[in-house]
Amino acid sequence: MRLDEAVGAEHVDQLDETTWRVAPGSAAEVAEVIRRAAAAKAAIHPLGAGGRPLGGDGTRARVFISTRRLDQVLQLDEMSLLVHAQAGLTGLALERILAPRNLSIGDYPPVVLTSSLGGIIAVRTPGKSSARHGFFEDAVVGVSAVLADGRTVHTRIAPRRSTGPDLARALCGSEGTIGFITSVVLRIHPRPEARLVAAYRLPSIDAAVSAIYLALREEAAPSGVRIYDAAEAARHYPGFALPPGEVLMCCGTAGPTDLAACDRDLITSAVFAEGGNHTNPTLAELWWRRLHAGEPTPGPAPTLQVMATPSKLRGVYRAVTALGARAHISRFDADGAVMFFTLDDPDELAKAEKAAQDAGGWLLGARATKLDAYLRALRAALDPDNVMNPGTLA
Repeated sequence: MRLDEAVGAEHVDQLDETTWRVAPGSAAEVAEVIRRAAAAKAAIHPLGAGGRPLGGDGTRARVFISTRRLDQVLQLDEMSLLVHAQAGLTGLALERILAPRNLSIGDYPPVVLTSSLGGIIAVRTPGKSSARHGFFEDAVVGVSAVLADGRTVHTRIAPRRSTGPDLARALCGSEGTIGFITSVVLRIHPRPEARLVAAYRLPSIDAAVSAIYLALREEAAPSGVRIYDAAEAARHYPGFALPPGEVLMCCGTAGPTDLAACDRDLITSAVFAEGGNHTNPTLAELWWRRLHAGEPTPGPAPTLQVMATPSKLRGVYRAVTALGARAHISRFDADGAVMFFTLDDPDELAKAEKAAQDAGGWLLGARATKLDAYLRALRAALDPDNVMNPGTLA
């Protein structure tokens, strides 16, 4: 394949007889590597921040294309609030570049932003959302990618109001099976003038979930919301005790000071309507520092993560906690939320997964398969030799 001719010998590592790791420095080099690998019928796998290639099995050559050198901001339009950045730049690195200009990607969980931009948009998970800014892929205005035959496509060629199919939507969540993403144009935001937090006690999980969706229907846009049941609150906040059945709810709002206060007041009004009231605000301050400032969160890590639509949240919660789990719920948006369950007995995990699914939940990372026939047809048209990340989204 002579991959060294495409990117330079210093950027090619041969891991074994059939496996290479390559680090192109430009979209043109990515295209050349893919042309050479595809001509040899080698499998092509994207490798983002922190990615680790696996050794080959000797049956097919494999080329892992790392994005570590694709780490530059190509253009920043502060008037239009758009940034064009290469796919290997991590979300946190982009945040550091935007911060001195008083700009931000948005209120997404920091753990999400540790990934490269290409990885964030190529893998669709519910963790990449915020009630304030929506799903991360909603911020994607355009994508540049290389197809299996080495052709380069740029979806940002006209204003978003132009008509026709949007290939960027197909590339988002495709996990490298349709094209290798080399750069992305993102909608960005001014950094918030104010951040406000509040903590509440509510009589039940049902009341807390109802309060959140009442506030969202009133168009509140919190930067973060979390519900802890009594057992989980006791674990996260030693010394703070709730009667069984009651819950702790922490929320954060952000933006211009008046707007942040308005969002907070909408949430407070919804809490009062569901029989809740204020509690110690230092609980919310500690929650926010743990979420965004790196303050440690008490372990252990959750055993099970389940996503559910608003109408299914309560049933899933009851089904899993009946097995002895404690829980917190976060990442709320109009489509639902994610529940994080901790089981003291790991042998109960299989039962908990079944209970969650029987109640209408989806295990985090599970995907719908009803459109697989269409995905296979699209892949066959764009990648007849099945070289682009084979075995993924099969």
